[in-house]
Amino acid sequence: MAAISNHRINKTLSWWTGALLLCASLTACTSDSTIQEEDVYDNLTPMTFGSSISQVAKARYTRSVSMLEAGFKVGTWKNFGNNSQQQVMNGYQVDFDATATPYRWNYDGVNGQVLRYWDLSAFPYEFRAVSPYFQGASIFSTGISLNLSDRPFLSQTYLNEVYNVTNQQGEPCVVAQVSRQKNGAVFEDRDELKNIEINTNEKANAVREVHMPFHHLITKVGFRIFIDDPQPSSPDYRVALKSVKISVVNADNNFVISSKSYTATNQQGLDHGTFSDNTTATGEYTLLQHGEYVGKNLRENLNRETALDLCPLYLQQIPQKDVQIHVEVEMQTDHLTNGVVDASNAFTYDSVLSLDKISTTGDRFTWEPDTRYVYFLHIPNLHKHTIFLDTCEILPWDEVQTSDIIIEL
Repeated sequence: MAAISNHRINKTLSWWTGALLLCASLTACTSDSTIQEEDVYDNLTPMTFGSSISQVAKARYTRSVSMLEAGFKVGTWKNFGNNSQQQVMNGYQVDFDATATPYRWNYDGVNGQVLRYWDLSAFPYEFRAVSPYFQGASIFSTGISLNLSDRPFLSQTYLNEVYNVTNQQGEPCVVAQVSRQKNGAVFEDRDELKNIEINTNEKANAVREVHMPFHHLITKVGFRIFIDDPQPSSPDYRVALKSVKISVVNADNNFVISSKSYTATNQQGLDHGTFSDNTTATGEYTLLQHGEYVGKNLRENLNRETALDLCPLYLQQIPQKDVQIHVEVEMQTDHLTNGVVDASNAFTYDSVLSLDKISTTGDRFTWEPDTRYVYFLHIPNLHKHTIFLDTCEILPWDEVQTSDIIIEL
């Protein structure tokens, strides 16, 4: 599976874009239960997309700030899930204008679209969106369908300090799903993809801003390495990382590296759908390869907190199952006298990663969407020529927030 972002996803952080909707009522409809006219109710309160601030608790990793500089395609329903369900916005195009005030996201007049308004007698409301806007995105009350033949999801590699595609190129879009329901005297908004309540301020206000958190359909993986100090009593000792190669393969020998289609039903969840029209790798597929890390002394990387990051921007991947990770490492130890190397030793390590230190077959890993996986490689004894998987940290895709739109990058 893969998630797409037309945003800068080169920060560490689950991308969720918080867009706000102020809605008003609509009643005129056709036989297909899609509202066609600009009907005005409830004090002329139009739906608008505006400002938002994340209320998600900060993780222990650094967050950075950015804005979703893109529009989106949105489908909206009132009386959602009931016999009287009607579609309010049928794939509306919402444009972005960085200079506009008070809202940077506008749909009024775009493609002949008219303002839509709240109907306070028609809760629950449902909002579904794909960013950026593109014709191949179809949004239904039963799910979504993405035709990405012109811009597929792509596996990201890092070979000799060069990424094959940028974060933006590898992730063409992201999705959001929010509901607003009346609960007694208050109106509750839920991020349906994360199953959490959001936008909890002024819950008595039925037409307050609706935050639309966009989430990734893809995943990010990272690799870090540390050692145990081989000569803690000797300052004249250097451990150089000469080369690293990390490759992957899955159980069916069809590791997905490109996908041109994505569909998801309500039952699956819009963020846990099916990738199809895929290109797969035959045999092992190299994610990361690097020659000598010049100037690095692994004696400075002796635990998880100080581990050397082998790919600081992570590697975006299409979510999949039964992934095995093959690691090959070359290292060299140098003893120095008066700054001159007088003795050296070379070491090689070759292992399929497993949390079980005695396993010879390796573990099979699952990569879920909107998630980061950080694999910590550990060499406890240089002379035993063994490299272990110390742990795999599973984290939310990091979040980026501004006063306008929240994005998890």
